[in-house]
Amino acid sequence: MATNNRDTEEHLRAASDAILLLVREVDQLERHKRGIHPGEARFDELAADVRRAAQYLADFTEQEESWARAASARGPMETIGDSSNPPPLSEILARWRAVERQLDEAPPGSPEASALFEEFARMREEYMAEFKARAQTEVQRLPSANGSLNT
Repeated sequence: MATNNRDTEEHLRAASDAILLLVREVDQLERHKRGIHPGEARFDELAADVRRAAQYLADFTEQEESWARAASARGPMETIGDSSNPPPLSEILARWRAVERQLDEAPPGSPEASALFEEFARMREEYMAEFKARAQTEVQRLPSANGSLNT
């Protein structure tokens, strides 16, 4: 999986940050959906968005579990809370959290809330793409069975 403890710590931190945001996204979507009348198009859209966000959450928790097993095999490491997210991910995370804070203030069903949820989804996709790219890079740096690097 990762080439050293630092890679594993960063990966676990990135996954943990994403999981916390995805939990809040599901919460916000569900709270906004409660303010919309069933039968309205926006209600159906929000119901689908809740399912998608929950699926992303399930996917991330599965990945984090795999990395947690690898971390356990490596021995002592920093806690997730004491580790840091690598710069590209931390920058995306900061923007993602800013949108989250704006969503807290947006009225359910409002055009503002709809636009913010779209922005939230874009930030999620950007974070996921960067996260997966980092994981793929780490896998490629691992030694292959013959001892050479996977490049």
